[in-house]
Amino acid sequence: MSETQQNNRKLRLKKNKGWFPAGESFLNAMSVLSDHTFKLFVFVCLNADRETATYTAGATRLAAVLGKFRTEVDRYIAELQNKKVCLVNRIPYGPITFRITDAYWPYECDGGTAVPTYNGSYVDAVRTLFLGLGCTSGRFGPPEAGQARNLEKRGISLQELEDAMIVGACRKYVSWLSNGPSDPIASLYYFESLIEEIRERPFPPGYRDHLRMEVKKLADQWEHACEQSQQPSTGASSNSKCLPTRQKKETR
Repeated sequence: MSETQQNNRKLRLKKNKGWFPAGESFLNAMSVLSDHTFKLFVFVCLNADRETATYTAGATRLAAVLGKFRTEVDRYIAELQNKKVCLVNRIPYGPITFRITDAYWPYECDGGTAVPTYNGSYVDAVRTLFLGLGCTSGRFGPPEAGQARNLEKRGISLQELEDAMIVGACRKYVSWLSNGPSDPIASLYYFESLIEEIRERPFPPGYRDHLRMEVKKLADQWEHACEQSQQPSTGASSNSKCLPTRQKKETR
């Protein structure tokens, strides 16, 4: 190869999605965090919204990804916060939101906006409902906000959407418990057919509360299954069956 050809040759990414610029800030995080906490930091970075440096997930989801008990994950989260690598907002019995601090975030956010703002309480309510299910991807950025605004324009009430989400979450957990892990719910499109089901056959009195309790029970069963699958003596491979993989394409 000639010198001119070598100079004109450019490196290309094999995949243009799912990567993160690991520069000086990444090395700094590796030097200040313990091994398992750094692993959590890497996962948060890979999944965080690039414009806001934020990522939201349930404790069960994080425990499954790391192959650790929730009590251990709580220690890793506390370390991220104590060492000022992430700001953490925890809702009791709800999702956990991470905001990676500027010192460890390689992107510049336009206008310095740290948290995305949406016009209208409908979108904010949908965001809270979606992230609180525990079986979603933990991301709710501009595309999902646009989907929520579209649902609002179509006249889908928050109650109808919440009912569809509850049904969808139940079915997702049942699928995981029966067939093993598949993709988490990554989009509001997942609930489109369920919204139609709810509109055709609304819940009878008291059934909504029953399903809410059922979601919590199934989430606890899934967490217990993940904890039971952990075999410290056999290494990391024993934890794989609780990781949401891409065995099935259930989301759009």
